[in-house]
Amino acid sequence: MTGKILLLSAICLSALTVKASDVITTSDSISKQVSVTSEHYLQTLKPTYLTNVSEAANWGRNWFIEVKGGASAFLGSPIGCGDVFDRLSPALQVGIGKWFTPAVGGRVAYQGLSFKNGEFKSMNYHYVHADFLYNLTSGINCNDLGLSRWDVIPFIGVGMIYNKDWHSACTCPGFTSGSHPFAFSYGLECRYRLNNRMQLVAELSGMTTAKNFDAVGTSSRFGDNMLTLSAGLSFRLGKAGYRRIVDANPYMAQNEWLLDYAGRMTDRNRRLTLQHKEDERIKAEYRKILEIEALLDLYKDRIGDKDKETEHSLYPRNDYSGLNSLRARLNNKGWDGKAETMPKAMKKRLGNADDEDLDALNDHAFDGYLAAMKNGGEPIGASIYFFFRLGTDELTEASQLLNIDEIARIAKKHHLKVRISGAADSATGNERINNSLSQKRAEYIKTLMIQRGIEESLINTSYEGGIDEYSPVQANRQTCVTLSF
Repeated sequence: MTGKILLLSAICLSALTVKASDVITTSDSISKQVSVTSEHYLQTLKPTYLTNVSEAANWGRNWFIEVKGGASAFLGSPIGCGDVFDRLSPALQVGIGKWFTPAVGGRVAYQGLSFKNGEFKSMNYHYVHADFLYNLTSGINCNDLGLSRWDVIPFIGVGMIYNKDWHSACTCPGFTSGSHPFAFSYGLECRYRLNNRMQLVAELSGMTTAKNFDAVGTSSRFGDNMLTLSAGLSFRLGKAGYRRIVDANPYMAQNEWLLDYAGRMTDRNRRLTLQHKEDERIKAEYRKILEIEALLDLYKDRIGDKDKETEHSLYPRNDYSGLNSLRARLNNKGWDGKAETMPKAMKKRLGNADDEDLDALNDHAFDGYLAAMKNGGEPIGASIYFFFRLGTDELTEASQLLNIDEIARIAKKHHLKVRISGAADSATGNERINNSLSQKRAEYIKTLMIQRGIEESLINTSYEGGIDEYSPVQANRQTCVTLSF
């Protein structure tokens, strides 16, 4: 008998477990949306949770055991004499169960002691039942664990009830089912949370079973009822509370923003890469200029060569008064050469100017000079002059061919343009002779350049005819060569 009761109870609890797992939460899941900025998306998000939505509890969570005591009144059929209060008897209730979600749970409970039947005879009974619980106030006034302060829980269930004194009360042959009939349970339970582990419990419950359960009457139809009012304590076992559902919307928004941000950063990186390549190309051009000007050691920190202390210029620096004067004039375009209007850069060498002002002036002049050379507005370095014998296109000294070799080497290495301007001495000869002589001298230098590997397309020649710009007169019998980008 006892084995059958326990087997039926286990089947009922399993059915309740399956039923609870199929429950779909239909509560409003809209969470409060908070406006965010770009800086917010670049930080680790703090999780926000959906309102009134929780994960179903696993098997290690939200078990409970409850113990209650109270009074029960049996209302049988036939009812007999007396009212409800005449039938009161003490009752004991013990149950164990589990909450699968904040709203859905199940339990297996035992109720027993004694009751008074229709003839006011006390009888002992045992009632085991499995109940389905539904919390009407789940999600209301909850703490951080999702546990509400008040719980109002209607329930319904089925079970087996056993009247221990049924055989001794009824000797009629053929009536044996009344000792262990099938029964329904129903009622309302209210709970108040004292803490996360313990609750006060009050319950009003009912039970309905066969009319012959109390050994009074002969019908096996439903008709005997028992009302029970009880109070006690409920204790949570295992982990208490429910895992809240994290709102995925902020994370999806962050992911979309980060994808867009990564795309923008990729585009920016591509632009910066192209700009870096252009800067490297320009820096290489500046290196050419500085190397030709013999200024690489002085300005190598401007082009990222601070660590290349062992690198030396390929060309020695020419240092003599005439060339230094030319450099001073090139770095100070507006100077007229007079001492009273001497630039600060030159005064600095005499100790007559403030260091910071002079450095700023020199930096500005030098950067402007480089930009002018880069744009083709200024030649690279000083002009190189080749001097000729009177009335001929023959160089005064064969050693000048060394300058031809050096100019050709530099122009080929850096793919520079060569400008050749021929001139003659206007103090001798007439205009026709001087024009022809200046052209021959320019073409002679051009021929030497082509012989040394300079592309003819990179050479530009011009003829000045007779001039008298220089003193002595012999200085006007020359051809000027300049290099440019």
